[in-house]
Amino acid sequence: MKYVILIFFIFIIYSLASALYYMMKDGEGSKRMVKALTMRISLSLLLFIIIIFAFWMGWIKPTGVV
Repeated sequence: MKYVILIFFIFIIYSLASALYYMMKDGEGSKRMVKALTMRISLSLLLFIIIIFAFWMGWIKPTGVV
């Protein structure tokens, strides 16, 4: 489960970096930047749903960091 979460984080950061690149290079009205940010939001929501499902199934447990 750790590797799935790590892969999602890598894709989310990559999408955010590509949106920044498109914002700097394409100028105003860039559709590629909007698509990259939409992909980042979609991946973040999917990751959240996967974490909630994994918690519900008992695959992951909270550790109660103090």
